[in-house]
Amino acid sequence: MTKMTLLTEQSFAETIAANGGRVFRVGGCVRDAIMGVTPKDIDFCVVGMVKKNFKTLFPDAEEYGKSFPVFRLLIDGEKCEIAFARTERKAGSGYKGFKISSNPKVTIEADLFRRDTTINSIAVDSLTGQVIDPFHGQQDIKDGILRATSQHFSDDPMRALRLAGQSARLGFTIEENTLALASAVGSELAEEPAERVLAELTKVLSEAQHPATFFTVLAQTDLLRVAFTEVAVLSDQAFAIAMEQLNLVAQVTKEAKLRFAVLGFTLDKESLLRWNHSMTLPGDWLEAAIAAGRIKDLLVQPDPEKLVTAINHLRRGALGVGEFDILAKATGLNLPELGLLQEAMTLLPGEAAPEGLTGKEIGEWFRRKHIAAIREFSTKSKFVHNNCD
Repeated sequence: MTKMTLLTEQSFAETIAANGGRVFRVGGCVRDAIMGVTPKDIDFCVVGMVKKNFKTLFPDAEEYGKSFPVFRLLIDGEKCEIAFARTERKAGSGYKGFKISSNPKVTIEADLFRRDTTINSIAVDSLTGQVIDPFHGQQDIKDGILRATSQHFSDDPMRALRLAGQSARLGFTIEENTLALASAVGSELAEEPAERVLAELTKVLSEAQHPATFFTVLAQTDLLRVAFTEVAVLSDQAFAIAMEQLNLVAQVTKEAKLRFAVLGFTLDKESLLRWNHSMTLPGDWLEAAIAAGRIKDLLVQPDPEKLVTAINHLRRGALGVGEFDILAKATGLNLPELGLLQEAMTLLPGEAAPEGLTGKEIGEWFRRKHIAAIREFSTKSKFVHNNCD
């Protein structure tokens, strides 16, 4: 193929068709487009062609993946992923326990059959625009339902986590048989690498409007104890409070760190450390959640000294003063606004520790000044005063 200045989807599809193949948009990008959402990434599936021919036609394509041929190629100015149609057969446990077949005889319908839910089992012909929807995914999108494409849903235990994640991100309900299929993967899910489980949690905390749904679905399917034991062992009341607070924080911020940090209001430090031991959490998540719990407990009955301790602790850690205020406000905690108090602690221009003080003496001088500043500020602010007396 002659190198083009800009490869478009149309020219890409025409080249594939001229050489005996066909190319389709597949997966989440098709689902999102049907829902009226701009897709983040465009994925293609090629049928009727072997890898050798594809590489000859598109020498700039970057190949990766060991189990089956996958390429990255610049199309319409965007890096897109191109895979060849394939079938999968369960031959072992876990996500590696599949026999994969990819050859020119595999149809687009066969490729769609191996996918998880019907809403992700839709394809669009890049050349003609024809929609291929053998499992009625468009209707399920319209009805807001997540339904397994086939009984093979439970072959891959990670699909259960992704199902819970899709429900949290899309706000869709899960069809009863699909919940049953998800409930059957507990033993295999326990053997999955912790980093794969963490990846799904990260996606939910970064994208879902109602992230608590993720944990609730896992509890429904008895998978919460497998994936996130520290959350599963909470009492019903504590779990309900934690999920409510998580959703409240999600309404005001999309930052995964803060969404995770609010769990520190319910989970104690020891539980968070055990969670980190089972799957290595991002360091700032763990530190922020521990700090959130510590500061919340410290400020249950705040006084100027506790407030200074809280502010100074937050100044040095992964959870900032303003970030703690976001958590406190979102969850309706009746706590002083630490950002305002931090401003009150600012020394006057030119004010400095007296000469002759050293080391801890300087720190103690600042601490006394800060306590006095907050005490003075509290007398001027009814809200702070009511919470500091």
